[in-house]
Amino acid sequence: MRVMIVDDERMAAEELYDICVSHRLIDEAITFDNPADALVYIAQNSNIDIAFLDIEMPVMTGLELARRINDINNNTKIVFVTGFKEYAYDAYRVNAIGYILKPYEDESVFNEIEKAESMSSITSKTEVFVKTFGYFDIFVNNKPVYFSSSKAKEFMALLVDRQGGAVSTEQAIGALWPDREYDETVQSLFRKMLKSLRQSLADAGISDMFIDVRNQRSIDVSKFSCDYYKFMENPKENIDLFHGEYLEGYAFAKPTASKIKNVYYAIKGI
Repeated sequence: MRVMIVDDERMAAEELYDICVSHRLIDEAITFDNPADALVYIAQNSNIDIAFLDIEMPVMTGLELARRINDINNNTKIVFVTGFKEYAYDAYRVNAIGYILKPYEDESVFNEIEKAESMSSITSKTEVFVKTFGYFDIFVNNKPVYFSSSKAKEFMALLVDRQGGAVSTEQAIGALWPDREYDETVQSLFRKMLKSLRQSLADAGISDMFIDVRNQRSIDVSKFSCDYYKFMENPKENIDLFHGEYLEGYAFAKPTASKIKNVYYAIKGI
């Protein structure tokens, strides 16, 4: 397991680091004294299992940092560390799994590590499949994900089409509302769509596949399997996956659809 420690008090961070790395389950630990640096790091490294966050920090509190981490990857288990008991209620409102008071006791830290490991073992059993050939759908353990917003579903299709590449707000709006001006009205529509999307993914237990940081959205391609990705990895072996259509009904998908058809026709000798 990989641990991230964020505390503006360097000595406290080093003390917690020493305790964490002494536990048999911990493979690696990294410390930050600046929450902004920690946020950038976790956006680029989706394999952080536990984040120990101090609550009282300048510029960005641990509570705000936790909310942003949840937006990027809610599979990272949050544990708060603080010298003040009064923050306990606020901590659990951002889905923290634990709350440790300073000064640290080895047993308390170990308990949180083992709790996080147990919870991760349960969530790792989720199987996510993204269907792009024909109409777009996402299946979690063979059950389709329900999207209350058609634009939210279309946006997920766009991110899948980009294969993990980041999509800016302006690019997304251009794809979803190609005939609308880029103004405050359409930006408001986009924000409402994002809220609906996050709720749909949370309800399905797959929020971790969606990455949102600094107005750049993408998906973590390691979190799911996809017919399009599988086909392109080995077209000859997986030729039977494709039946002529890709992300049907979505105009932005036409360039990729043409690429897939060219590969398909070349193999078939058409």
